[in-house]
Amino acid sequence: MPAPRKVDFYGLPRPVQDRFAAATRRSAPPAPLLYARASRTVAWAYLGGSGVLILVAGIVLRLGWGDVNSAFALHGVKMLALDVVLLAGAAYGVAHALGILRALDSLPWRAGRYLFPGIVVDASGPILDVWSVGEAEAIEPLTGNEAGLSFRMRDGSRVIVPASSREQAVKADAALGSLRNDLARAIAEEDPQVLAELDPLHDRAMSSPIGPTASMKRVFVVSKRFDWVIAGVAGVLLGLGLGNVRNDMSDDAMYRTIVAAGTVPAYQAYLAQNGRHADDVRDVLLPRAQLRDAEATGTVDAVQVFADAHPSSRIDADITAALRRVMLAALDTAKKAGTAAAIDDLAKKYPNHTIDPEIKAARHSFFAQALDAWKKKGQPDAPTSAFIERLLAWSEAQGPGAPSAEVRFRMKPSKNLDDGDKSIRRGGHFPGLDALPSKYVTLDAMRPREQRVATALAQAFSDAFPPDILSMRAGDPLDPDAPAPSGPPTLVVDYTADWSRANSLIEHPSTVIAGIIFTFDAAFAIADGAPLKIAARAWRPAETWRIKGATMTREDYEQKVYDMVFDTAFDQLQKKLTDTLL
Repeated sequence: MPAPRKVDFYGLPRPVQDRFAAATRRSAPPAPLLYARASRTVAWAYLGGSGVLILVAGIVLRLGWGDVNSAFALHGVKMLALDVVLLAGAAYGVAHALGILRALDSLPWRAGRYLFPGIVVDASGPILDVWSVGEAEAIEPLTGNEAGLSFRMRDGSRVIVPASSREQAVKADAALGSLRNDLARAIAEEDPQVLAELDPLHDRAMSSPIGPTASMKRVFVVSKRFDWVIAGVAGVLLGLGLGNVRNDMSDDAMYRTIVAAGTVPAYQAYLAQNGRHADDVRDVLLPRAQLRDAEATGTVDAVQVFADAHPSSRIDADITAALRRVMLAALDTAKKAGTAAAIDDLAKKYPNHTIDPEIKAARHSFFAQALDAWKKKGQPDAPTSAFIERLLAWSEAQGPGAPSAEVRFRMKPSKNLDDGDKSIRRGGHFPGLDALPSKYVTLDAMRPREQRVATALAQAFSDAFPPDILSMRAGDPLDPDAPAPSGPPTLVVDYTADWSRANSLIEHPSTVIAGIIFTFDAAFAIADGAPLKIAARAWRPAETWRIKGATMTREDYEQKVYDMVFDTAFDQLQKKLTDTLL
């Protein structure tokens, strides 16, 4: 295509501008022989490109949406920058396309290529491309599928003017053929009148005295001039705005998903995303899920470890409730063991438990059962029953590892044993000093019997009560003038061995046996309240007939008889204590 003559429409005189604009509208000569509308393909291409970028931006915004395990669930700086770039590009395409269309529509004529009798004008913009028809060596209709005229210029180049149909192209060719001579003559003669009638851009140097004189001004198309600025601002606003809104909505979708799942991995995955609900998840939801898992193990240890690892937690109430539930379950298991010791072990192992009332009630139930069993078996009198109730209450109040009750003996000096010695001395059968009763009624002789009774009584308590409910042990003997002991409940057995004022004469071997009376006064005392008193008196004459003394030495015989008397007395004491207490 030959280089056209460039004409700035807005640099033309106003009459030329008006005449050209009127000619394109066929309201003033010369009328265009052909007109081809300016292509808007570039504008549509920009709009299409914008659509593609918007689609890509939509895909990017949708990428990882609500997926807590996706790296794109929340767009960071890089992804937000990508959102801005994509939407800025889309905005640029729209702004530029609108600028092109607005620039075309703002022209005082219909944008396109015109064929006038004297010129061909490409009027797609304010800068007009003009070719003179007079410079064409030949004008030929287009062949093939296209319709229009082809102007072959002197330099061999061609200028094409499309037509809407072949008929229109033929008519235009015929019209040009009839006017070419006039055009050639007018150019040769420089006839302004004829040239003006053939060329709408020819200046006749005459203007209407009543028309406007100021030239038309170029319309300022903002969207075309500042398309990059518009694109940048729109990209930042849309990219950041949509990106942040998208992040918030994706965050909420993730939050709903993990709350529905309610698992520790789901909450941990969300925390890795650092969403808006991270504080709530980290401080409440995740600890609750971990607590639920710990509780699901069914062990107090797991929940206690969790509680120790989360002091001053926002879910303290949940932790307390969980501890209470697992402790109650552990308490049920301890109850099945059937011992208060199992309850005590549970309370000792978990000192920070939250079920004090339940533990106390469970522990008390074993004491109550033991008391009921004792009552049914022993059928005690009212004072004894009341005392044992107090004794069990004391043991229960002491808690785990309560000290045992004790039984302790305190032998008091005899009141008349010396009289017995004197009586035997005065008798005719006095065999010697070693036969005096005071030689046999001694503290050393009584200690084994005290121990035997104390041990038997402790065993009887062990048979009557579980050892974790109540126990008794043999305590150390007390000195005759020792005060009553303080501390654990103590059964103090005070006793004396006196002469009964009767003696038995033995012929074989020849000796005298003094009668001995044992007086037992037992007091079972607890720190508060009156003691339970139990009295016993044991006297029986020497049952010499049960011992064949003829085969023994006198000393052995006397020892045997006195041992039988002592044993019988302590046996009676043991029975009295056992029958009363158990």
